[in-house]
Amino acid sequence: MRHENNLSCERICRELSNFLDDDVERPLREAMERHLRSCRHCATLYDSTRNVLALFRDERLMEVPAGYSERLHAFLTDRMRE
Repeated sequence: MRHENNLSCERICRELSNFLDDDVERPLREAMERHLRSCRHCATLYDSTRNVLALFRDERLMEVPAGYSERLHAFLTDRMRE
């Protein structure tokens, strides 16, 4: 889909990582910012990606509940058999 600035959602998707790293030229950055203000889908993708990156950068560790690994392994094994 294209928006008023003629920037496609596909281009946003391709450039999102560079955008988040502040590694895009100013004209593209400005066009992407306009697109993100007008495209709910791409704005959601941007917010989600930014949140995931923030979680990975968080130095606090989260413990998984006891037995989680075994339950996950059993679940995946059962699914693969289906």
